[in-house]
Amino acid sequence: MRAVHSLTALALTALAMPAAAETPATPVARVEASLVAHPGESIVVRVPESARYVGSERFELYGVADAEVHVFVEADGEGQMRRLWWVQFEGYLPSMPQHHYDYSDNRRGELGGVTTWMRAGPTSTSSPMRAGSDREHVFGILKRAGIAIPAEVMNVRMVKLLDDPAGTGKGARRELMVIYSEDLASTGKTLADLTTDGKPNEAWAAIEPGLVERAKASVSIERKLAAPIP
Repeated sequence: MRAVHSLTALALTALAMPAAAETPATPVARVEASLVAHPGESIVVRVPESARYVGSERFELYGVADAEVHVFVEADGEGQMRRLWWVQFEGYLPSMPQHHYDYSDNRRGELGGVTTWMRAGPTSTSSPMRAGSDREHVFGILKRAGIAIPAEVMNVRMVKLLDDPAGTGKGARRELMVIYSEDLASTGKTLADLTTDGKPNEAWAAIEPGLVERAKASVSIERKLAAPIP
């Protein structure tokens, strides 16, 4: 999650989402196989059929936003995660009118014919987590499903601002975020190989384009429900 207060500050008060005190624990989006459909936003997210759905949670994020996550994985025979799709609907609560999203400094791209804001990079999964974070919820879902999380991964974060028709990347209050992740070990490199002083280096620059293309190819987003889901 990326917030803006009165100034620029990882994802929707959905059209049917209630205020903070009324926010239920039940996710709004419905899941069937590899498809997630959010009726309030009339949006469908599809991931590969090979991906296994491992769970969802809906929660109040940091006291300011209504967040809902749905998690899919591809794992080996021992339950080690190879690829992950983290689908998140998020929006600021009506009681927080001063908050807005700003992704205008991310890479601008397109997915499903709509402007998508992207950022990619390698990271350690053992770095400290903020209590109550969306990451903490996703890791909890994975652990309860018996999925072993690699020590190092590489991610692509793809964000669609659902109330930003001009595609400015800022000023919106509702978003759909999809994080695509792969086990970094698949590259034969380590985080130390791909970063210098904590920042991605030239070795990462050679890997990033392929990762981004795989991420984009593995996710389909449609802004209109294709069919009802029971």
